[in-house]
Amino acid sequence: MVTAIVIGAIVAGTAISAYSAYQQGQQAADAAKQQAAWNQYNAQVAQREAEAERQAMAFEAQQQKRQGKMLLARQRALIGVSGVTMEGSPLLVAEDTAAQLALENANIRMTGHRRAAAYESQSILDLSKASAARKSASGYAKAGALSAGASLLQGGSSLVAYGAQSGWFDNWFKNDNSNKKKKE
Repeated sequence: MVTAIVIGAIVAGTAISAYSAYQQGQQAADAAKQQAAWNQYNAQVAQREAEAERQAMAFEAQQQKRQGKMLLARQRALIGVSGVTMEGSPLLVAEDTAAQLALENANIRMTGHRRAAAYESQSILDLSKASAARKSASGYAKAGALSAGASLLQGGSSLVAYGAQSGWFDNWFKNDNSNKKKKE
């Protein structure tokens, strides 16, 4: 009776341990797959943000260029109304204004490109994280299965050890030795 209880406890403990190890592996794999999906989503969001930044930069540069043209036209009109010719100081002021407007426009474009590049870099990073999470998901599943197998082997080993202590294998070794003596 005690032997049946001990064997039952060893088998049940082994089964529970193996199932638990397998389930932990599956849960870790599922979590990694979910993380991969989130990283993939974040990469798509970053790409959309990069495109939106490029569009905003183009619009802002276009608006600045239009306002710059209006400013230069206003300067020329004021100079013309005053009766001064576009030579000397008035010409230098107009050239300086045009240079400053061009510099401002270049700065708007450069800043927009930097922001878009930052979003694209984030997208690449998120795609790399998604790839790594997908790869680790299969590793977690395999680790869970291997851990379950190890639990089964450990349980089998415990059962064999109990059997050896209980004398289950005594007859096996006696029969093996008696066969050797009979052959001699």
